[in-house]
Amino acid sequence: MLDLYIRFKTASNLLVFLLLFLATVLWVYRSLKAKQGISLAPFVLINALLFLILAGIIGIDYDETEHLHCAWMVSQGLTPFKDFWQHHSPFLWVILSPLFNVVKSTVLIFTIGRVFSIAIFMVIVLLGWRIARSVLREKASVSIYLFVLLSSAALGEFFWIRPDLFMDVFLLLGIYFSLKIPGKKVLFPFLAGISFALAVSFTCKQYLLCLLPVITISLERNKLGIAKFLTYLLGLAVGSLPLLAYLLRNNILNEFIFWVFRFNGERMAPSAILPIAVGAMGGWGAYRLLRSYHESRDMKALILFIAFCLNTINSLTGSTYPSGLYYLGLWFVLCAIVGNGCNITRISERASSLIQKSILLGLLFSLFLAQNFTYAGVYVRSYFSEDKKVVSELMEYSKGDTCLVILPLHPVFSRDATRLYSYFQYLFINEFSSMKEDLKSKDIAEAIINSKPAVITYKFKNKLFFLDLFQKGLISKKDYKDLLVLLEKYYKLQPIGRDQYYVRNDKL
Repeated sequence: MLDLYIRFKTASNLLVFLLLFLATVLWVYRSLKAKQGISLAPFVLINALLFLILAGIIGIDYDETEHLHCAWMVSQGLTPFKDFWQHHSPFLWVILSPLFNVVKSTVLIFTIGRVFSIAIFMVIVLLGWRIARSVLREKASVSIYLFVLLSSAALGEFFWIRPDLFMDVFLLLGIYFSLKIPGKKVLFPFLAGISFALAVSFTCKQYLLCLLPVITISLERNKLGIAKFLTYLLGLAVGSLPLLAYLLRNNILNEFIFWVFRFNGERMAPSAILPIAVGAMGGWGAYRLLRSYHESRDMKALILFIAFCLNTINSLTGSTYPSGLYYLGLWFVLCAIVGNGCNITRISERASSLIQKSILLGLLFSLFLAQNFTYAGVYVRSYFSEDKKVVSELMEYSKGDTCLVILPLHPVFSRDATRLYSYFQYLFINEFSSMKEDLKSKDIAEAIINSKPAVITYKFKNKLFFLDLFQKGLISKKDYKDLLVLLEKYYKLQPIGRDQYYVRNDKL
C-alpha cells in the first residue's frame, strides 16, 4: 500500500515537519522572486549529511550483529544450519569470513561494517546513475536522481551490513546487462545470468527480476533468440556455482532448501509500505519511459520500465514480520533511476501566483526531506557509541568462552552455548514448529550446565529469561530449578548498559 510515511506521533515530529515546510517555502520563494533557477543541491546535501549522521549515531541492529556473528562463526569453521541455526543464505558470511582473519576481536568490527556498507551503497548509487544515463541520456538529471535516492537512503537502511546490499549491486548489474541484450551480441545475456544468479545467492527477495532477460529476448524476436536464451541459462548456472559448491562441500543443500525456501516461504504474505513521495516519482518516470517507447520504439526505455514493474510487484510481497523498509531498498533505487528525468520544478507551472508556486514546491521538497527526519525519530531508540560500550564489555567477559546472549547486543566473537542467539528465532519460537524442533534438538539446559557460559541474558522482552524458556516449553520444570541453582552458585547479576546480565563469578 502507499503511505505518506511522515509520522506525527509526537508534537516534535509535527514541529520538525512544519519547520522544514516553512524553510523550503521561504527558500523557493526567494529563488523564484530573484528569477534564479531552483537548485536541488542544498536538499541533496542535507539528505546526504543526515544519512551519514544517522549511520554514525543509530544503535546496533540485530540483523547487522547477526550477519557479523555468522560470518565470524563461518571463519571459525562452523557450518550454517548444522552448527548454528539460520534461515538466510550463507553466501554473505562466506564472503565476509576472511575479514575476521585480519580484524581483531573488538567492537571496531561494527564501525568497519558500517563503513563497508556505505561503500557498497556508493557502488549502488553509481550503478544506478550508469543505468539512468544509459536509458535517459541527456534527459538524465543527477540532482533529481540523488535527491530522490538520498531522501529514502535511511529508510532503505543502507548503512547496516545486510545481504540485501550485495543483492542490489548484482541486480543492478543484471538490469544494466539486460539493457544491452538487444543486438547481435550473445555475451550480455550470459553476463546478466551471472549477475542475477549471484544476486539470488545473497538473498532471493527480488526473484522476479530474473525474468527480465527472458522477457527482453522474447520481445526482440530475432534469429539469435534461442542462442541468447541458452546463453542466459548458462550464465545463471555459472553464477550459481560458488554458492552451490559451498553447499555441496558442506553437505547442507537440503538444509538450505528447507530453511531458505520452505521456511521463509511460510512467512511470505502481501506486505508493503510504499512511501508515496518516492513512489510518485517512480510512477511518473515509468509513465515517461512507456511513452518514450511508444514514440520512438526505444527498447532500453521499455526494458527499464519492465524492470521497474517486476521490482514493484515483487516489493508488494514481503515477510509477515517485516523489520523495516530495507525490503524496498532496490525499489527506492529504481524509483530514483526512472524518475530522475522528470522535472520536479515544472509541477508548479500551473500555479497562478508566486506564493502558490512556493507553497506547492515547498510542500513537495519537505515531503522528501522529512522522510529521513521521520526515520530518525522513529528508529533512533539507542545510540551507536552506547551500544558499542555494552558489546565491548560483553566481549571482555566472554573472551575465549561461550555466551548465552540474545541479539542485538551480542559479543560477536564468542561461541554460543546453545543454538539460541537470534532475536527473531526466540521471538517467534512458538509460531513455527520447525524452528522450535530445531532449537530443542540440543538439550538447552544440559548445554548451559556443562559449558557454564561466561555471560547469560537476564531478561528478554521484560521477561525473566530462564522462566520464559520454561514457559515456552524449551526446558522442563526440573531444568528450570537446576538452572536457578547454577545461577546462584556460579553467577552474579551485573549491570551492563541499560540491561543486566548474569556474569560468571570467575570472570568478574
